[in-house]
Amino acid sequence: MQMLTSCQCVMCQGCFKMFFEFAVREKHVTEIVCQFCDSLDQSDPEQMDMHSSTLDTQLRDCLDPEVFDIYSKKLMEYTIMKDPKFLWCCHCSFGFIYEGNQLKIQCTSCHKSFCSQCKKPWEPQHQDLSCEMFLQWKRDNDPEWQKQGLVCFLQENGITCPSCGFQYALAKGGCMHFTCLQCKHQFCSGCNQPFHKNVPCTINGLHAHHPRDCLFYMRDWKPDRLKELLQVRPPPPPPSTTSHPPPTPSTTSTFNHLHACSVMQQKEEGVQLLDQTCGNKTEPGQAGLCESHYREYLVSLINDNSLDPATLYDGGELAAACARYSVVVQRGEGEEDYPYKARLLEKLKEVPLGENVARRK
Repeated sequence: MQMLTSCQCVMCQGCFKMFFEFAVREKHVTEIVCQFCDSLDQSDPEQMDMHSSTLDTQLRDCLDPEVFDIYSKKLMEYTIMKDPKFLWCCHCSFGFIYEGNQLKIQCTSCHKSFCSQCKKPWEPQHQDLSCEMFLQWKRDNDPEWQKQGLVCFLQENGITCPSCGFQYALAKGGCMHFTCLQCKHQFCSGCNQPFHKNVPCTINGLHAHHPRDCLFYMRDWKPDRLKELLQVRPPPPPPSTTSHPPPTPSTTSTFNHLHACSVMQQKEEGVQLLDQTCGNKTEPGQAGLCESHYREYLVSLINDNSLDPATLYDGGELAAACARYSVVVQRGEGEEDYPYKARLLEKLKEVPLGENVARRK
């Protein structure tokens, strides 16, 4: 019999070899885990590192050399991807370690250039311009960007895996549970919080601890309510750090109206995940977007400006949020609803907004 060191599950040596030979050949390295139990939290890097180190020793002794070499290669690639100097090429999805400090870098595989900071294809206009200034130049001068308008904005502010840094020019809407195709990290595409399982928590099953300004909680708000939150914005930062804001929401579109929303998103086709256009019907006055992606755009503006949605909560939403974040305020004897809810709101505001949600400049 063979015992797995990481979980103490036991199987015969023949089954052990057969199962892990298949897993090594067919699965991602983070999915090569025990087939019997569910004790390993694959979103926990420490658990995964410990599991990989003990499994490496066991597989070395039981697998054929050529199969073990496949596992060693997958494990090495996964380890390299976690290096902070590791970059993905935006042209061919090849990854490599970059030791320099220049903005313009060339992929060692396809030999095309891209920016090491914003990960966008390199254009001559980016020279001597920060990434924010270059993006503003595209908004002001690039005919294709202007033609697509908010569609381009949503794609440029797409999904970046917080584990390996791979970028997806996709909308964040739809199912917020996103699995990176490169490293298999599972996270919320709205706030980058990892999805957990088997952790001490009052919530059962696979879940993430979303901050209250995550798209997860605000995607069902009507556009008019989201716009109401955007009416009051904080004062701009000093001129030395001011960056150009994205287009402001408007009830009258200045972009071409499209009959079908052309924002890219990830869709399930059978057992495959494919990048396809949304295709849903667009709504008048929403810049050629369907209502779902227009809401996503408005939430991105709210996040960019670090606005707190709690200011618009009704009584039920306020109570639910306080329960979610363990905010407790003792009600005074004979205290009226309005002052009590006001104290609840002030206490809730002490809970920080999502650092991974707001793209602070």
